[in-house]
Amino acid sequence: MPLSIDAFRNNLAVHGGPAPVNRYEVIISKTAGSFNDHKGLTLVCEQAELPGKTILTVEDKLYGPVRKIGYGQMFIDTTMTFICTANGWEEKEWFDTWQNEIVDPEMFDASYYDDYTKSIMLRTYTEKNIPSYGIHFMETFPLNVGAINLGWSQNNEYARLSVTFAYRRWKQLPNEDPENLGGSLGQSEGVQG
Repeated sequence: MPLSIDAFRNNLAVHGGPAPVNRYEVIISKTAGSFNDHKGLTLVCEQAELPGKTILTVEDKLYGPVRKIGYGQMFIDTTMTFICTANGWEEKEWFDTWQNEIVDPEMFDASYYDDYTKSIMLRTYTEKNIPSYGIHFMETFPLNVGAINLGWSQNNEYARLSVTFAYRRWKQLPNEDPENLGGSLGQSEGVQG
């Protein structure tokens, strides 16, 4: 027997309704593991994405159809979009500086991996602003800082900066207030450079 609309509504209501996609925050640590700073880039992250994950497989065929056997995980790069503020384009400068710390733009020397990777936390919230699903990106760095289009005809537009992050892996955060995560993940040193 097919379910009724009332059963569908009741099921959603029991589980808090549909998950909103406009209630989230992104916190980038200054050093790995620090998540207490809610200023700076957190306020201008206009768009983010919850990451995907792929199971790596090998094919095994002894008899009959091929069987895929999982042997590892692959984490897919994630992209976030930031609003650029007019006084100095601080957000663009911050990511440019971070990339310059990875590979020196004058000498082209690469830094040590542990010296330039940071942690990023992406936390979603319910309609009642209760912490919901969250992700901790580990060993993260800006793989690609995108171009920003400028144009005389773009009178009512503002600058947006798209940044693609590479990271080693992510893990799900407990459903706790981000203020409480700092103690277990490290102390905050801020995100602004």
